[in-house]
Amino acid sequence: MATLDVVSPDAGRRKRLTASITLLGIMLSIAAFHVSVLTRFQYFEEATRIQGWGAFFFSIVAIISAIIVVPLAVYHIRDLAQNPGHPITWFALGAGFGVLTPLFTGGFSRTASAFTGLVEGHLGAGDFFSAMLDAVLVFPYDFVVEGTLNVIVGLESGILFAVFGFIIDRINASKNEIVGTWGPWIFTAATGIPVLLFSLLGPTEFLRDLAS
Repeated sequence: MATLDVVSPDAGRRKRLTASITLLGIMLSIAAFHVSVLTRFQYFEEATRIQGWGAFFFSIVAIISAIIVVPLAVYHIRDLAQNPGHPITWFALGAGFGVLTPLFTGGFSRTASAFTGLVEGHLGAGDFFSAMLDAVLVFPYDFVVEGTLNVIVGLESGILFAVFGFIIDRINASKNEIVGTWGPWIFTAATGIPVLLFSLLGPTEFLRDLAS
């Protein structure tokens, strides 16, 4: 009877792929949220960004959302990271990222608002704890209602996630040790950082119209 060869996951490549894609997801999640805020302004209105502590705490919840969604999915779906994944796999991962991260970010919106109010002095300690309790209780509602407002831009970021992730996956699987070791990080930084900076510093009306 023939014996089937069992391919074991390459732990190093698997962890590196998961970590680099998670970093990419974090940057795209932050970018998607800040652009989605601009799309809530009508064409004839002046689009404005979230400023100060609000921008900071909403970026934090966007990071948390990416960390909830990305690592487990990539780690388990791309367990055989020594072999490049199929484009359809990355299309599915991109779609999941594009839908779930904005939903989670929406779910945490009251949490971000509560911390912003506390730090800026608009909420006292008692009001803060009350707001946090409300954020927990209303999380399912905000997950659907607030999160849905961000899904269109989230899906657009999901396209970038799928394309960049597919390329990172192939680089990570390279037989060249140097390319396989450093390439994923270099490519992640070279693509994710410009997208993030442009979402934060680019022309607001242009970003709004581009994402609408």
